[in-house]
Amino acid sequence: MIYPKEELKDSIKLEDSSPWMSAKKGWRVEVVNEDSGCDEFIFSAIEADINKDIEYACYSDDAGLLLRVCLEGSGTIGTAGVTEEYFPNMIVAMQVAPYGKIDCFHKKGRQRFVNLRFTASFLRSILGNDKEHIRAGLSSMVFENDPVEGETPFILREFLRPEERVIAESVANPSISGTASSLWFKSKALEMLAEWSYADSRDGKEFFCSRQKRAVLERVEKAKEYLSDNLQSPLDLNSVAKSCACSPHYLSRLFAAETGMTLSIYLRKLRINKACGLLSSGRLNVSEASLEVGYQSLSHFARAFRGVIGVSPSKYARSL
Repeated sequence: MIYPKEELKDSIKLEDSSPWMSAKKGWRVEVVNEDSGCDEFIFSAIEADINKDIEYACYSDDAGLLLRVCLEGSGTIGTAGVTEEYFPNMIVAMQVAPYGKIDCFHKKGRQRFVNLRFTASFLRSILGNDKEHIRAGLSSMVFENDPVEGETPFILREFLRPEERVIAESVANPSISGTASSLWFKSKALEMLAEWSYADSRDGKEFFCSRQKRAVLERVEKAKEYLSDNLQSPLDLNSVAKSCACSPHYLSRLFAAETGMTLSIYLRKLRINKACGLLSSGRLNVSEASLEVGYQSLSHFARAFRGVIGVSPSKYARSL
């Protein structure tokens, strides 16, 4: 079901049950922590026997992370043009944008899964002092307050570990209610983040395909960090690749596949994002902001700015 933006704030707090109305008797679509912590995280459980495939869209009301834990059944989940297929005992992690559409498809048969959504602000409050250790993909989502426009969102499918399944099962069927439930649900949120969020938490316990994906994301993260740390310097592909311990050609291919843009386009957008922040602060004028983000030519800066933002930097500054 598609909601107008002005209705999202209220409607997204509850899972939409309408796509499941045709399921056999006994289906369940429920936000299990409706009275506890919904401003920070939303936990929901869905159980149904469906006699046909169903497809629908829902929305996120805040930027953050969605973990879909599939206990039974299969389907796909996607956003912003990227989609992952999942099967029983799999977990799909996906970055969601404010008011971002989430496309869901569920195959005929028994479906049982748990959604755990965490807001970006909650993730920053919990993980904000540990950038070095949290896993690639999640790191940039937590620490980049102003993400590059058009970048492909983070999405990752992995096999579910026994510890994560236990947490999901307990969240789906809470063992506590009343005034203590708020503390209980927060403990489960922290437990799941502790199990899933850290780069070394799966060492020796993950499948080869998951390790490959993690290695790719780690290289992309290192490339992003290098570009951010060397914003004023011209793009040197060899230097970026060296920082990622791989060949320039391999890095270029990985980066484009994971982010949806080339290194040069990403750097341009990163510079313009930084310039917008500098102009918005009022501390620098257009010429100073241009130099600060690595443009020696004001005309080149103006052309790049207009290409990313849609207006000239001077017009942007006047609108503030």
